[in-house]
Amino acid sequence: MLKAPKFWYIKKDTLLSRVFYPLSLLFRLGTKIRNTISVTKKSHLPIICVGNIVVGGAGKTPVALKIGKMLIESGYSPHFISKGYAGLIKTNTPVESWHSPKSVGDEPLLLSEIATTWIGIDRNKSISLAAEKGGDCIIMDDGFQNPTIHKDFSIIVINAAQEFGNKRVMPAGPLRESIKRGLSRTNLIIVIGEITEYLKKTIPDHIPVIPAKFNIFNESKIFKGQTITAFAGIAYPEKFFSSLREQGAKVVKEIIYPDHHIYDENDLLYLAETANKNKSILVSTKKDFVRIPKSYRSLINTLEGEIVFEKESLIKEILTNVIENQIQNAK
Repeated sequence: MLKAPKFWYIKKDTLLSRVFYPLSLLFRLGTKIRNTISVTKKSHLPIICVGNIVVGGAGKTPVALKIGKMLIESGYSPHFISKGYAGLIKTNTPVESWHSPKSVGDEPLLLSEIATTWIGIDRNKSISLAAEKGGDCIIMDDGFQNPTIHKDFSIIVINAAQEFGNKRVMPAGPLRESIKRGLSRTNLIIVIGEITEYLKKTIPDHIPVIPAKFNIFNESKIFKGQTITAFAGIAYPEKFFSSLREQGAKVVKEIIYPDHHIYDENDLLYLAETANKNKSILVSTKKDFVRIPKSYRSLINTLEGEIVFEKESLIKEILTNVIENQIQNAK
């Protein structure tokens, strides 16, 4: 997997963004054609979509995990639907404990720890299978731009530190679609981090905005005062490195791998050697941890936590109403 180009997140016009702008116009044209010719299918199950407008790194999977936990606590049986990005299995199948990140992708493995998770290219088929197997509502991790699926409620996740990068559509920038078009189809926005003035001005007043933050599960797992070699293969690793420093950790080495990178023995030997030279411990993310060979996981510490919503009761009320209304309409 490729790393996101740095110029995508330079919040001013650059030579590269101008060079790629004509290709952005072609990308937008292709998207428009796809949306025009696609047939949207509506399920009798309530569909809650957790997506974003930028390519990766906004925090949608942690938000989907948190929403899944909230709905389970409220008495529902949500099933997660994922495309299984980068996984070898393309047919529709439930994620099992014996699956590897190479076969189903890393994010589905994390989701499956919470609730039944389906992967496959045809997400509408996954939705039908979820209904057959007892799911009473669907949480889509990604798929906001998929025109073949009717969403009953769409949540956009924004990382405040990133915002929308240079505000240009791929490949000139990180946007999957224009900001205006994306926001026009959004029911709720979750902002991870402090809401910036730009976001306050850009997000329409009628769209509810919920602030959120990442909280550590256990205070004993905070790495304050420890010397760390940190590594990550995620879309926006700077968030992870910053979190460690905010705890008071001394990060002596930052190692960045491509997003969704599958670690092999050579990677782990290099990481172990680097940490040994720096007299440090190895720390990575939970998302990276599932992509590390099990025989090496004892060498790795992880920064574990979950998303916390500022107005959790409000989100729970909104989603409960969405689910109950759809259930009533389906009768």
